[in-house]
Amino acid sequence: MSFIYRYVIRLIVFRLPPEVSHRFAVVSFRFRPIWKLFGIISRPSGGDHRTVLSGIEIPNPVGIAAGFDKDCEVLGSLQDVGFGYVVGGTITLDARPGNPKPRMLRKSKDGALVNALGFPGHGLEPARSRLAKLSPAAARRTLISISGTEDDPIRECLIALEPLVAGIEVNISSPNTAGLAVFQEPVRLKQLLDTLVSSKSKPLFVKMPRLSDTGAFLELIQAAHESGADGFVVANTLPIEHQGLAVGKGGLSGKPLLKSTIELVGQARNHLGDGPTVIGCGGISNAEDARVVMEAGADAIQIYTALVYEGPGVASAISRGLRSGS
Repeated sequence: MSFIYRYVIRLIVFRLPPEVSHRFAVVSFRFRPIWKLFGIISRPSGGDHRTVLSGIEIPNPVGIAAGFDKDCEVLGSLQDVGFGYVVGGTITLDARPGNPKPRMLRKSKDGALVNALGFPGHGLEPARSRLAKLSPAAARRTLISISGTEDDPIRECLIALEPLVAGIEVNISSPNTAGLAVFQEPVRLKQLLDTLVSSKSKPLFVKMPRLSDTGAFLELIQAAHESGADGFVVANTLPIEHQGLAVGKGGLSGKPLLKSTIELVGQARNHLGDGPTVIGCGGISNAEDARVVMEAGADAIQIYTALVYEGPGVASAISRGLRSGS
């Protein structure tokens, strides 16, 4: 299937604008019986690669990052094709149009994407309605990414969605959303997390920004840890300038981020010790990448751009490779 995807399907899909092809991919995942069958065929041999993230049991450590299924439409299908867990969203309280187009670009030679989407989505209520329809088994492997620029709307999202899923991921780090960087100040982040932690009953993960200043990165990690965050997703896209985007800047994802991810995961683990969960995210395309990130200190990983370039078999391939050591 990976050969067919890479040399046939991808060539066709990549003729479409990136955002159009993304929508095409989400719609295709609505045909769940097909993906269930695909998952059975491509399932790694040798059973599960069971992992625990802050008390959440998952069959393997490969997750789909927030951003692919923004409105929680196909989370079950993504689990069917081999993802051990899925992250829906990012969900905001109200519907948002996102940034003006063009707002997504491919860098195919680099195996990368640049996006300046800015949280387009239908808002809280449609997401809540869809999540309520998940089976109990699927809900136990689902996290929801939430965000906003003020404390109370983010807290409202947590209160509404947490009962329907296994845990919450709060996104303080998207480089494409005006006003979000306020939470990258340790004092302000503590204020937000104090509000969220007082309302939560399930694990809360913080998606960290990709900071080059080690001191600032660890200070932010420490602030979140002290406030009661259960784990950290390390890290979001890399802010870059790009004149091909309407807003002139966006977030880089994909293979060029792997070295940075390894370094940041190592810094986070060395600072936090063995307790809190660390999830590596950024630049992981295959089992070897995943292994190196986990050896640096990650308990699990998340991918998104690899799904775009490698196809729906990528999660099973990574999980299979991690189990076999190849």
